[in-house]
Amino acid sequence: MTDAERVTQAEAAVLAELPADVPIYKGMTAKGSVVNDTEVCVDRTWRPGGGIERKGGNAGYVVVSFPEVDLGEPQDGLCKSYAPGEAKAPVPVEVPDEISNDPGLLVSTNFGDEWPLTVPYVVVHCEEISVAGRTMQVATLDDPEGKTYAANGTAKDHGDYPAVDPIWAPNPDISGLKIDIAPVIDAALERCQ
Repeated sequence: MTDAERVTQAEAAVLAELPADVPIYKGMTAKGSVVNDTEVCVDRTWRPGGGIERKGGNAGYVVVSFPEVDLGEPQDGLCKSYAPGEAKAPVPVEVPDEISNDPGLLVSTNFGDEWPLTVPYVVVHCEEISVAGRTMQVATLDDPEGKTYAANGTAKDHGDYPAVDPIWAPNPDISGLKIDIAPVIDAALERCQ
C-alpha cells in the first residue's frame, strides 16, 4: 500500500468514526500525514462556525496504525506536536523446558501491553465439574512459582483456589481498575473443549 493510499484510508476511517447524526460533527474535515511505515496522523478540523464553541478550527488529531487501520484515541493539538514513541522491544521470557510445549502456556510477550498479569507467563487449565446437575467449567492458572489461582468465578466459588488478585496487573490508564483478564480466562476455558 502506498503512503497516499494509507493517508486516504486513515482520513476516511477517522471521519467514519464520527456519529453522523450529531450536528456538531457536520462538515468536519480530516487531513492526514505520514508519520512512519506504520502510522498516519490525521488532523481534524471543525467547519467554520462548528465545534463545541462554534468557532471552527482545530479539533485535535488521531493517530491511525497500519496495516490493521487501528484508530488511536483523539488527542488535543495538531499532528505536528505528535512524537511517536520508540517501539520497545519485548523482553524475552525464559520458560522452563518442562512447560515450554504445554498447550496451556501463555507468555506475556504474545500479549504486549494487553498482558493482564504481573508475572511473565502462566499455564492455564480447565476442568469440567458438575454442580447441582449442571456442568460448569473451572478455569485456573499456575504462576511461575507453581501457585494455582482461580481465573474465573466458578473456580473461586466451587474450588479451593485463591483469587488471582496478587498477580493481576493494575490498569496504568485508569486508577483503581485492573487490565482486562478476559483473554486469559478465555484461553483457560478453551482447554475444556
